[in-house]
Amino acid sequence: MLGKGRQDGQYDGELNPERGGEPQAGQPVERNQAQGRWTRWQALLVVGVVIDLLLMGYVVYLLWNKSNSPTLTTVVAPPPATPTQVSVELWNAYGEALLAARKQAEDATLVSAATQWQEVDENVLLDGTPTWSFVFYSPSSHHSFDIVVNGKKTQVVNEVELRASPRVMPVGGWRSGPNDALLVFLAYSGRAFLGEHPQSIVNLHLGKHETGRTVWSIVALDPQDKSVYSLLIDTETMQVLSSSAWLIMEVRDET
Repeated sequence: MLGKGRQDGQYDGELNPERGGEPQAGQPVERNQAQGRWTRWQALLVVGVVIDLLLMGYVVYLLWNKSNSPTLTTVVAPPPATPTQVSVELWNAYGEALLAARKQAEDATLVSAATQWQEVDENVLLDGTPTWSFVFYSPSSHHSFDIVVNGKKTQVVNEVELRASPRVMPVGGWRSGPNDALLVFLAYSGRAFLGEHPQSIVNLHLGKHETGRTVWSIVALDPQDKSVYSLLIDTETMQVLSSSAWLIMEVRDET
């Protein structure tokens, strides 16, 4: 049964069986449905465009943040700082130097040992030194050998033939090292001198005195005003044998 069209051109609500129950072609309701489908398609298209724009904006945002934010890297803690100079005990340094000297001459014997500090206070003095210089003498060859021990490195730096034999030292009170002598030096005006002259160079020398005693000789020199303070100490008794202080004045010709 065909649906009857209304006089006003509006769909009367009956279905056309030849079109599978759909409204008859050419009726206004079909045009409305077509327009509805077109509107829905437009809406979907707009939604898709909006989603694409949002996704693109998000990607741009991520790229922008990545380029402007610091790169995340694994932070590795630096290794503990190791001192560039490690103090060496006198007795240990002597053992290394003796081995090097005996390679030059089997009868090499210690003549002297020395070290030096620059711009130090009393704490640095008592902390030790990384470098020791030794002089050995071989009676059979009449040669002396200058040997430097710096950390774990030992080196023969000079060899000289001597006409006269130097005074050599037996192993004695100096074996325990120079700290006791340095404490005596500090107590005997050395501390005050270093306080007034912090740029001083301190030289420590171990050797055989002309009296036959083995002595520590400690000399502090200010390279700016030439002030000097020195002390001579017996290695066995820690007795102060002599001390002196003076100021070397520069003589200028003002004519």
